[in-house]
Amino acid sequence: MQDVIFEARNLHFSYEDKSAPALSGLSLSIKRGSKVAIMGANGSGKSTFFLCCNGILKPEKGTIFFNGTPMSYRKKDLMALRSKIGIVFQNPDTQLFCANVYQEISFGPLNLNLPESAVSNEVNNVIEKLGITPFRDRPVHALSGGQKKQVALADILVMYPEIMILDEPFAALDPVHTKLIRKQIDEMCASGMTVILSTHNTDYALEWADEAVLFKDGRVLKQGRPEQLLSDEELLKETNLEIPSSIRLHKFLCHKNLVSPSLPFPKNMEELEKELLTVK
Repeated sequence: MQDVIFEARNLHFSYEDKSAPALSGLSLSIKRGSKVAIMGANGSGKSTFFLCCNGILKPEKGTIFFNGTPMSYRKKDLMALRSKIGIVFQNPDTQLFCANVYQEISFGPLNLNLPESAVSNEVNNVIEKLGITPFRDRPVHALSGGQKKQVALADILVMYPEIMILDEPFAALDPVHTKLIRKQIDEMCASGMTVILSTHNTDYALEWADEAVLFKDGRVLKQGRPEQLLSDEELLKETNLEIPSSIRLHKFLCHKNLVSPSLPFPKNMEELEKELLTVK
C-alpha cells in the first residue's frame, strides 16, 4: 500500500476580498509516487492551493503535512522544503529571472551553497536530458513560450524534488511543445516522482492520472479514480468540465446496444477501438 507523501487538512485562505475565500476548508491527501490531476473551474482554488503547497502562501487556518511533518514557515525550513516540492507556474515568465538559461537553472542549487563543480555537472545533465542544449547560453527573455516552459521544468528537476507541481502545463503551447512536455512528465512519473498537475483537459486526465481531484469553491468536491469522476456528467457540470471523448462515445455506443455497459470505460480512443473490434 502506498504511503501518503502530502496532506492538506482544512486549509483556509483569502485574498483581499474576505467575502469570497480562495480556499474554504480544503482537505486532501496524496500518495507517494502517484499521478494526480487537480481539476475544476477557473477560480475554484487550484492555483492558490499550489502556492500553499510549498509555503509561497501561508494558509490562514489549517495544516499542510509533507512526509508526515507539519510545514514550518521559518526561512531555512522553507528553502529546504522548496527543494523537495517544486512548482512550475502556468506562465513561466513569473519564475524565470536570470540573464541566460544556464544561470537560471543553476540558481537554485547554488542558492543551497552546493559546490560550483557539482552544480555545473547537474545543470549540464538536466540541460542534456531535456534537450535544451541548443539554447543553454541564450537570454531567457529571447526564448519561445514552449522553451521557457522547458527551462522552468529544468529549474525544478535540477533540485531532485520528491513532488513536482505543474499548473496548467500545456497552456498556450503548440502541439510540438505539448508533446515534449508530456514526454518529460511521463519520464518524471517513471522515475517514481509524485506529480500533481492542474488541467481542464479531461481526455488527458482520464488517460494519465491515477487519481482525479475536483475542486469547487475552494474545497475538494470529490477525489477518486478518473474513470469514476469523469464519467459522472452531473459532477462535471458542477466543475465546468466536459466528459472525455472516449467515455462520451462509449456511452453513446452502449445506448445503441453496440457495446456492453458492463465493459469498463475506455481511458482513450485506442482502448475504445479495441472494444469495437470485439463487436460482431
